[in-house]
Amino acid sequence: MAQDLNQLAQCIDGITQHYPFAVHWDVREIASGQHISQGGEQVIGAFSTRKVSVLLACLALVHVQKLSLDDTYPIDASLKDGVQAGVMRNLSAGIELSLRDHLAQMMITSDNICTQLVFRAMEEATGDALQWVNDYCAQLGMYHTLHREVFPRSAELAWSHPIDAMTVTSATDQALLLEHLAHGAMDDEHAKKLRLTTELCQLALELMSHIYTPLLGAYVTQGRFVEKNGRGIRGLSQVGILLDHQNQPVASVAVFAESVPVELFDGTPGRVRAMECFAAIGQVVEQTFLDGTPVPIVHRQVIESDFWEQELGELLFAVEGGRAVNADVEFTFSGIGKIFFAQAVVEAAGTNPELLQRVIPIRAQHREHAETGTLRHLPGELKLTVDDAMRLVTGSGDGAAVQALFEYFEAEGIDILECGRQAVAHLPNTTITGLEKLSAGEGFHGVTTANDVLVLLRQIINDDGPVMEWMSQVFEPGGLASTLPGYGPHTIQHWTVAGWERMYGCRLDEGRSSLMILKCPKGFTGMVAHAPIGTHDVPAKFGSLGLSTLANT
Repeated sequence: MAQDLNQLAQCIDGITQHYPFAVHWDVREIASGQHISQGGEQVIGAFSTRKVSVLLACLALVHVQKLSLDDTYPIDASLKDGVQAGVMRNLSAGIELSLRDHLAQMMITSDNICTQLVFRAMEEATGDALQWVNDYCAQLGMYHTLHREVFPRSAELAWSHPIDAMTVTSATDQALLLEHLAHGAMDDEHAKKLRLTTELCQLALELMSHIYTPLLGAYVTQGRFVEKNGRGIRGLSQVGILLDHQNQPVASVAVFAESVPVELFDGTPGRVRAMECFAAIGQVVEQTFLDGTPVPIVHRQVIESDFWEQELGELLFAVEGGRAVNADVEFTFSGIGKIFFAQAVVEAAGTNPELLQRVIPIRAQHREHAETGTLRHLPGELKLTVDDAMRLVTGSGDGAAVQALFEYFEAEGIDILECGRQAVAHLPNTTITGLEKLSAGEGFHGVTTANDVLVLLRQIINDDGPVMEWMSQVFEPGGLASTLPGYGPHTIQHWTVAGWERMYGCRLDEGRSSLMILKCPKGFTGMVAHAPIGTHDVPAKFGSLGLSTLANT
């Protein structure tokens, strides 16, 4: 394997040398303990990769019964101040989650409200949460890691910020921690070294396996990555463990991109190239350890409008006041059904003004019939307003929230399907055919055209009501919005919905659709695109179209 690791190091170096930013990385083979690294001991900002060590330090307190995974902690409004990561910031204050659920959201969506409450729990248990986490890391050999803050306001930092007051780490430390976790999930004695049990180590792997934005594992097919991301104003990072088909850990990986330019000379945001770099590294790690075959990654890029049809292949699309290709061809909702569902809910609220504030429970049966969203991974009962549920449907494609809404509407005698059909009656080529049975966060099944969607988006813009508000809260948007300059002061104002672009192995018989509203110098511009079944690398093509629209407006 030593020779294979040397070849892997050459492959990774071959990938990173093509990018105009520093890449620090470390890869460890779990079976042998051998590792390769480049700049792995460089001390850099940890950002949300710190949450792996926070997770394990918290579970260590659970193991000694100073904390319980069933203890509940309410979300209060003060915790939302400055928070940009996660989905809980968009929901009403007062929602209570168990410690397990807070840990899950911390890992799935990197939720910084939930992270603050995890620290609050550890503070109550130890008297000094930061000291507890730092002592935990030090005893595992993470000598470059120092936790200095509970909640870093990273979106408010200047690009040239120092890191001497921030939580810091290194790629070597993160890969080492994940190596420890991998062994702990397989061996009782190693779990004890982490002050955990194998069951708690396996729970940590489970919580890491539902990340909303996988990058190392984006194109992996011979196994899967459990991973965690980190995002700063000038850096991105991804850490993870590669599992084989039997869910056995084979390698730990940590990659940090630092000094990433806001915008490259070709007009592409630097963070987009960093994400492509991480995906490529994930592929070659899979190739080394699991005999995977890397597939070509389509690069996001700015394309002149005259060449959209040529460069974007099979896509059909339409931009309000701009280019259109096959804009009158029907396609399935396939990721944008929730916009029609949102219109139906607003239609129902028109005759029931208090509807959006009604409280509904999320129960086990709702999770059992959900394919997407974070709530299906939170076992405790949760109570949300209808407005909160719609924020989750629109912002993260939550199938459990859809199922809970169906149950509520039926109990109240609201025919939401008929409301939907009334809401789209003015769209000549749009048909809502039924309700989802197993929900992928859509609400409705149906067909539409790009021209019809543009009409609907213009209506939403003019109404400037709940639907527009829900569309502004999408977490880590994919599709047309995925490649826009984004994060902190560089964010481009836009409105979209959580689509199916990252669902690589689900609903493949329906293609993929995406929509977006951009705020441009001349006003609001709507756009929509559909990728037919079999289109290669849909996220990249959608992202290129969205970025190109911005560049051409």
